[in-house]
Amino acid sequence: MENLIVIERDEKYQYKDMDSLVRSFINKDFYEMTEEEKEAEMEKRAVANTFLDNIKVIKLNENKDNYEEDAFILYDEITYILSMLKFDKLIMLERVDAEILGKYINREGMTDNYIIINKFANEIMKKYLEIN
Repeated sequence: MENLIVIERDEKYQYKDMDSLVRSFINKDFYEMTEEEKEAEMEKRAVANTFLDNIKVIKLNENKDNYEEDAFILYDEITYILSMLKFDKLIMLERVDAEILGKYINREGMTDNYIIINKFANEIMKKYLEIN
């Protein structure tokens, strides 16, 4: 099995790393885009994914001082994916030993092979933003 399993509606996808997931769920050419193109693509997709649910979309500045826990956060591709998880637009399982997003949570005492990342999306987001 791959490190990441993503479930969207009735479809299940597997990925070895975050880059391949980003290419699949944001844009296949994401890492070849300019920073402005990346921001525009993520903002367009965030609005499309939150419009019907009336979820606030926030673009964080470098100081990250406008962070709101109940908002869809746009800082980079990781916060985009975490926001998708936070609002259950996707379901993500990560192998416990993969050290991708699970590295931001305490896994002590976990006996399962996979972590449901959605359960920890806010916690991971906060720790990720502290570090990056």
